[in-house]
Amino acid sequence: MENNHQGARKYSSEFIADVMASITPLESLQVETRFVLAGRIAGIMDSQRLSNKELAARMGKNPSEISRWLSGTHNFTIDTLSEIAIALEVPVMEFFTPSQPKVIQDVQLTVSSENIPANSSSFSPVYHI
Repeated sequence: MENNHQGARKYSSEFIADVMASITPLESLQVETRFVLAGRIAGIMDSQRLSNKELAARMGKNPSEISRWLSGTHNFTIDTLSEIAIALEVPVMEFFTPSQPKVIQDVQLTVSSENIPANSSSFSPVYHI
């Protein structure tokens, strides 16, 4: 039987440990920042229900370029971020501002002990949304 993984190489955990030890704090911060920016752009796109293809069309880019940006490996320039901000119709600073948790719906529940049957050992509220 042919081995489909002949070209694959296995690395020991010692190798990975050596690589991780060789990463400087600056490199680590740079990688983290790239992933955060990509995540924020993707989050804004999601909130606008905008696909890679649609953003690419707005920017006159190839959808594959948008995919590369969103992979988290792209080193964004201020010029590129400005272009993206214009296409998404958001301020550039939104890419650097932590996103707020979404409130899907504010629900207030009132529970009265008068409504709980006396022989009930558990109570499961009914939500009317």
